[in-house]
Amino acid sequence: MSTHAIFELHPGISMKGQLSMAKDIVLTGKFEGELQTLGCLTVAAGGVVTGSIEAGALVLEPGNQVEAKIKVGATPKKKGHEEVKKVSNEKWSGRLQKLKEIALGRK
Repeated sequence: MSTHAIFELHPGISMKGQLSMAKDIVLTGKFEGELQTLGCLTVAAGGVVTGSIEAGALVLEPGNQVEAKIKVGATPKKKGHEEVKKVSNEKWSGRLQKLKEIALGRK
């Protein structure tokens, strides 16, 4: 059994916005916006990407449509890491403190 995590965006599903993760992504649906992954992005037959792609690796299978600014093989922007560090230094209260503890694996 493989423990390798994969996020799949299936046919008939459309997403718009910003998606950032460490997992491999297999896209056969439609995505519009900023897509970042430390893993491999596979745009399979029927997949549509519009916007920007930043991925550790990229596989473009026949039958897809990609109109994007592409950066492959480099570590995605550190902007997100800086924001997480900045937020973790702020004071949390009530429910937000509980969420922080859960996110940090303390609960």
